Amino acid sequence: MATDIGKATARQVRDVLNMLVSGITSDVSSMEQIAGSWWRRFLFMRWFGPRFLGKQMDTFVATEGDRIIGFVIVQYDGDAAGTFDWAFVEPLEIEENREDFADLVDAALDHIEYQGIHPYFYFGFATASPSEVTQVLTDLGLGSADYQNSQMVGELPLKESPSLPEDFRIAPQISARFGPRMSELLPSVYPDAAAEETEMIAAIHSSTLRSSKVFLVLQEGNEVGFVQQFRWRDELRLLFALPPALWDTDTERQIVAHMASTLQGNTNRLRLRTFSDRHLNESRQSLESLGLDWQQAPWQRWVVALEAEELGGETEEQEESRKSRYDSVWPPEAPDSSQDRDVSAEGQVPENDDQETGGGNEEKS
Repeated sequence: MATDIGKATARQVRDVLNMLVSGITSDVSSMEQIAGSWWRRFLFMRWFGPRFLGKQMDTFVATEGDRIIGFVIVQYDGDAAGTFDWAFVEPLEIEENREDFADLVDAALDHIEYQGIHPYFYFGFATASPSEVTQVLTDLGLGSADYQNSQMVGELPLKESPSLPEDFRIAPQISARFGPRMSELLPSVYPDAAAEETEMIAAIHSSTLRSSKVFLVLQEGNEVGFVQQFRWRDELRLLFALPPALWDTDTERQIVAHMASTLQGNTNRLRLRTFSDRHLNESRQSLESLGLDWQQAPWQRWVVALEAEELGGETEEQEESRKSRYDSVWPPEAPDSSQDRDVSAEGQVPENDDQETGGGNEEKS
């Protein structure tokens, strides 16, 4: 039977929602959180799901007759478009199915290019996904991003919980306003990368800011890096962006231990990530002394910069569209007043409450 590919109708969006909560998803862990609670499932199926998948995101489906055999849901934020979720139910080791899956992803890419609003696209998938997924993405011109591909994990509290090093201070930030500063700091985190590479990383990472708490790292009053804090279930997650001069140093280890101790709250496990593989590879031995173990990250993002000549200049109408419609990162975030608090004179991080920000695809953070 021939496969048809296109944007989902309202009825097909409902069918995709049912597939998601039944476990046909690229992010089983997060969807289990929704499907396992009657009220979360009710809100997702009746309100948030139709609103986001049908109106603020774009959902593409591959069908055989009335049966959906695959879908790709695209979300938008700033300069980046990327996958909120996706699935393909037929085995990808069969060449015909790989071709249909490639056509499905390509349809999403064509749609994004046609709009001319978002210059970057990322495709997120579990590291344990079949190798055919990366084969298809490679054929479509996507490549692996040097972006949170590995991590250090361990039990809390760590073996050390020192004070901040002398001359260092931590300053809480308003997450939603941190994007410009992040873009200025990222080149120091990727010292060997071209400008367009760090611009792409900044674009795909910006959507995480609102679901996190952000802290600037200052040395003698100068901004040298930042730390993002997330919570997922009983786990504290910290993402460190520090310059190479601090990698694999006692200073970095003290900063890590201090932040983990101060932000632990009711969590009992730490997942520590850096932006680049080079950073974590160089600091690995030092961080292992804190009781942390290296792991491959469970998620990968493959990225592509869309052809500049196919992107028209952004008109006022497109800019308004970007602001009003294409701001669909899941989930809708509640304000977090704790991010506005000042640090003490000693530069200590204020104690954090135990409210878990985010949901839905938080596992992908």
